[in-house]
Amino acid sequence: MARKPSERRNFKEEDMEINLTPMMNLIAILIPVLLVSAAFVEIAVINVAAPAIGSAPEQDQPQDKPDKPPLNLTVTITDKGYTVAGSGGVLGGEEEAAEGKSGPTIPIVQKSVDCGKFANTVPPPRAKNKAAGNCKEGETGARSFWIYDNAALAKKLIEIKDAFPDERRIIIAAEADTDYESLTDVMDASREVKDAGGEMRTLFDEVVLSPGMS
Repeated sequence: MARKPSERRNFKEEDMEINLTPMMNLIAILIPVLLVSAAFVEIAVINVAAPAIGSAPEQDQPQDKPDKPPLNLTVTITDKGYTVAGSGGVLGGEEEAAEGKSGPTIPIVQKSVDCGKFANTVPPPRAKNKAAGNCKEGETGARSFWIYDNAALAKKLIEIKDAFPDERRIIIAAEADTDYESLTDVMDASREVKDAGGEMRTLFDEVVLSPGMS
């Protein structure tokens, strides 16, 4: 049965365009919000010179001798403390020198330490404090640990800087199992400290890592 012309439907395909205006408006609003809420992290970089590896200089070329021999200031990190040495030899600690014994220049000391900074671990030197047990997660209060005397190290380096004001280089050596925090603490104490007047003072800003350290 044929349909009437009025009952017939004519279908016509039309090209549909996506309206991107709402999406563009949303992006325009989100970009300033993301920029305002973004947290910018400032990364501090410490310039450290690695030990140079190369052939010895040719003997035929004359070399200018310095007026003063280099100090070769070296701080060695051990589980017993800091040993400070130079061209004149090792600087002994006051107690060891009085007793005629050889030991670190600045031995480790036993002090109360806030456990909140060392969750699930112990302060360095960790090999020395392992028997004391780790600080627990969320633990508050202070516990007694053996720690490196960084304040005494800074004081000693200030005395050396006063005696050798032109020296800028310091060599840092450490045992194989030395904690990374101990290494960075020595770098911080040797580069810049606060003097008695509360002002920042530059000590030895040329840090050189001893061969054998990784």
